[in-house]
Amino acid sequence: MANRVINKKKNVGNVGRKKGATVRDVNSWRWIKATAKHFKTEGKLFVPNCTELVKTSHGRDRAPQNADWYYIRCAAVLRAIYLRPGEGTGGLAKRFGIKKNRGSRPEITTRASRGLLHWCCRSLEGLKLLTKGKEAGRVLTKEGRKKVDTLAFNVLVRRGGKKVAKK
Repeated sequence: MANRVINKKKNVGNVGRKKGATVRDVNSWRWIKATAKHFKTEGKLFVPNCTELVKTSHGRDRAPQNADWYYIRCAAVLRAIYLRPGEGTGGLAKRFGIKKNRGSRPEITTRASRGLLHWCCRSLEGLKLLTKGKEAGRVLTKEGRKKVDTLAFNVLVRRGGKKVAKK
């Protein structure tokens, strides 16, 4: 016993540490950008013909200027349903609502277009990431949860995203 030294500060590796990451662990905007980029490079997401013409809400003045706005919206919808399973297009419309500028009259909160949110959900269902809930709304599938968490881990360790400048 005397010749055996016990090292209290022993390096134990990853014991007790979480290996993966969830959407809650990463910055929301970084995750949405990375997921939208993934959807675009994968090329399997269904994009409706009307995306360059429609507004996202009747409170907006013009259609979105970003060419990839539909991919960004689909990623944001996926994140919203991950955080609140069972949310339908009405709840999503509330979540993506904005303040409408009415000139000299006071601003009012307006909801987002439910039709576009419906098409986002349909596009994500086509990738087998979402499915209809038992009672109402949409929920993530097992594959969808796995893909979302994988993308979150990649964002957390900065894989596939913006390169970090070395000093």
